[in-house]
Amino acid sequence: MHRFLPLLLALAAGCGGGASEPAATPEPAAAQGQIAFASERDGNAEIYVVNADGTALQRLTDDPAQDAGPAWSPDGAKIAFASNRAGNFELYLMNADGTGLRRLTDEPGDDGFPAWSPDGAKIAFASNRDGNFELYVMNADGTGVDRLTNDPAGDFSPEWSPDGTEIAFDRDRDGVDFELYAVNSDGSGERRLTDDRAGDFGPAWSPDGTLIAFTSDRDGDFELYTMSADGGDVTALTGDAAADVGPAWSPDGAKLAFVSGRAGNEEIYVMAADGTGLTRLTDDPADDVDPVWSPGGGAP
Repeated sequence: MHRFLPLLLALAAGCGGGASEPAATPEPAAAQGQIAFASERDGNAEIYVVNADGTALQRLTDDPAQDAGPAWSPDGAKIAFASNRAGNFELYLMNADGTGLRRLTDEPGDDGFPAWSPDGAKIAFASNRDGNFELYVMNADGTGVDRLTNDPAGDFSPEWSPDGTEIAFDRDRDGVDFELYAVNSDGSGERRLTDDRAGDFGPAWSPDGTLIAFTSDRDGDFELYTMSADGGDVTALTGDAAADVGPAWSPDGAKLAFVSGRAGNEEIYVMAADGTGLTRLTDDPADDVDPVWSPGGGAP
């Protein structure tokens, strides 16, 4: 289930390249907040947090199974994530310091890609519990599960709009290509955002709701793009021979964290929202993936 290291190990496998990054002056860690991510640096995928200047690395989970796809609650107090520690992928919840672990889902299928509603009351996720991957939403305590989508294709990577009215996601159109869609938070009003023969993945809504960042191979390899919330005005942010994937906005919208294979393996980088000012955040022989910014962290 490489997609629970969303798109990064699966899509960037075999991608590499070498590009040097410009030096940058770190900002105070307290002003930047933290970035949670998944890494195999201790032998299997676990959840870690690090200050947004790359300091103060902390490991939050410690289990022989695969833990991936962290998602901060809007108040920064908890982190939801996916793990196959029970045999298949289920959703779990822990305090932001790794304590207080509890299981949220318990189904024969796989559950992953947790995404919190802006008010912290709901968690959207993807599951194949009904035969193929669809989007679901549940209360933050795991109760009250409702199905949002119903399509023969697979639906993944839900992302709430900042006002909580819509959920963007990517859909595997019968294995032909992935496209981006949005649906109202009650499952109505589905609309298509992209229409390109390449794959478009992993939507990430800007904090002000005006832009959606995403990954696409429309220019031949995986790069990062932004588009307006209606799907127009597509702009390329990166252009490296290696795969750049998995954008995550800082809460103030000034920066994007993402994963790149430009150093030979998957590492986490940070750049300004216009694609400038690239800084490497992690440096480990293992893969570091799934970055997500803590609430309240960003440029001062």
